[in-house]
Amino acid sequence: MKKKNKISKVITILVLVLLGAAVGFMGARVGVLAAETIPANIAIGLAILAIPSFLFVIAVHELGHAFAGIKMNFDFRMLVVGPFMWDKEQEGWKFKWNKNVNVSGGLVICLPTGNERLSQRFSIYAAGGPVASLLLAAIAFASHKLMEQLATNDVLHLISYLLSMTAFLSLVIFIVTVIPVHVGGFSSDGARILRFAKGGEPAAFELLILKMIGLSTAGTRPKLYNKNELEEAMVLAEKINAPFGVYLYAYAHQMAFDDGDIELAEKYLLEYASRADEVPEGMRSAVWMDAAFFYAYAMKDLPRATEYWEKFKPSAILPKAQVLATEAAFAFLRVERES
Repeated sequence: MKKKNKISKVITILVLVLLGAAVGFMGARVGVLAAETIPANIAIGLAILAIPSFLFVIAVHELGHAFAGIKMNFDFRMLVVGPFMWDKEQEGWKFKWNKNVNVSGGLVICLPTGNERLSQRFSIYAAGGPVASLLLAAIAFASHKLMEQLATNDVLHLISYLLSMTAFLSLVIFIVTVIPVHVGGFSSDGARILRFAKGGEPAAFELLILKMIGLSTAGTRPKLYNKNELEEAMVLAEKINAPFGVYLYAYAHQMAFDDGDIELAEKYLLEYASRADEVPEGMRSAVWMDAAFFYAYAMKDLPRATEYWEKFKPSAILPKAQVLATEAAFAFLRVERES
């Protein structure tokens, strides 16, 4: 299975490289042709507006996911577009600067609530982004053709070319996200839609993961999670070598910890920590925070807790309450009552 997984990764990387090369060639070709016909002042304007246009295209794609998620009764929690981040906190939405390069391309977090029709709802959520990108590409291109006929001055010509560039970028985003590929533990939108459509063990595993997320999002205490489903997910994860299988150890740790079985909680935590390299770098601090809190609060082991806490790096993605709880556990051990 591992050999098959490695071959799959190589094929995925080759597909992405070829796709990137094709997009790069097309972009360069369009750029060369445009440079021969576009006046210098309009070309400069397009160069200045290229990055804002790209961020707009990313935002539309991610908001497509968010819109579909809301329609499917998911809890819309976070939106990241380049350096910009909006995070839903207890008092409402809050703007933050995104300093995590791992998610700087764009990210939406919509967490499932309830388990009814979960595979169908998640498929629609996954399709929301590509559909939004395709619609934007069509609307922008149609608007470009219309503006092309009406343009009588440099400003209108600039708008026309900007619409054309937006259509091209949005079409690229649609193509890149709709192709079913898997990279670094993440699946493209197309891969997720296809996985649920095909069914089988990979779809069953992802559905179980989504159920766990749904329970935690709804505020269900870890000790009330469905133990049988968690064990079934673990078996499937090993069988199909699922990248997201590592997160099951976090759920199992929390379940045992909340149930008062400290020995079992430590066993799952150590397995989780030993496989931390399977967690994307931008989210790896969650592993070290869980470990630091456990050894500070449950084990009263300050040196061991400090060892894990030194690996922790603050991230806007992590709930502030968990960070504060961990800091409080350290303060309690150090008898820093005021802190």
